[in-house]
Amino acid sequence: MKIFVAFLFVHLIAGILCSEADKPKNTRNTEMLLELYMLMLRALRLYRLDDLGEAVKQAVIDKCKKNGGPKAFDDAKESLLSLQNSIDSLINDTANQVLLVGSESWNAQEQIPRFCDKYMTVLNQTKPPLTSVRPCLDEAERASANIAYNMMFVGGDFFCRNNGSNLISFYTARGFECIISHYPRNCSVQMPPRNNSTVLTDGVRIAGAPWYYETSYPSLNECKSIRTAKICAVEKLSGCEQPEPASVVNSGYAAVEKAAGCENILNAEASSAA
Repeated sequence: MKIFVAFLFVHLIAGILCSEADKPKNTRNTEMLLELYMLMLRALRLYRLDDLGEAVKQAVIDKCKKNGGPKAFDDAKESLLSLQNSIDSLINDTANQVLLVGSESWNAQEQIPRFCDKYMTVLNQTKPPLTSVRPCLDEAERASANIAYNMMFVGGDFFCRNNGSNLISFYTARGFECIISHYPRNCSVQMPPRNNSTVLTDGVRIAGAPWYYETSYPSLNECKSIRTAKICAVEKLSGCEQPEPASVVNSGYAAVEKAAGCENILNAEASSAA
């Protein structure tokens, strides 16, 4: 499920590690916060159908018409495009503001609540486009889509509730700088091997979210990957000078893991193995 990985907080931080490695220490924390915000917005853009190959695009069109009627594809595409244009405008406005005032002049404790308000507003605005895609999905895919959106919302709500208090806590404890310095460390756990047994039989499966949702999501293997990522992130952040970064990330992962239903899946697997 591609849509889930994009919204994991630590995965987003990891995505900007290399680009931030040479920044001066006194600006790194603020600039990484800004970059994280921009990445989170970009992740909400979902997929553009124009980015797909012609065969995949036609497979998507055919499936939408089959399940939702002759207007289903056009309605879904128009709704997604409107969302993407709105997000692009917000990203450009934010980038222009940063250029005008400079990241070193931003007060994160004032800006984080504003960022969170904008982000949660956009996250709420993703629901109508995703609803517009539902006629293109089979019943089991719709169930997975509901799980995916719930995970997205729970993750955003965790870091942004109470005017972004959890994100502020992570930021003021210099969590961004800490994760850079500790990310190369090895973890005591390893990711489970990728499951390549699923055969992709048509272009729609290749297209990814929101045009296709794995009907069995999340699988046991995917839940193990989420749990492993949480353990590894917390281990690396445990070396921070303050405990807040590890605590915040651990709780954030736990909230999303629970929203995915992984807690029950992993407990059931542990019981059967006992």
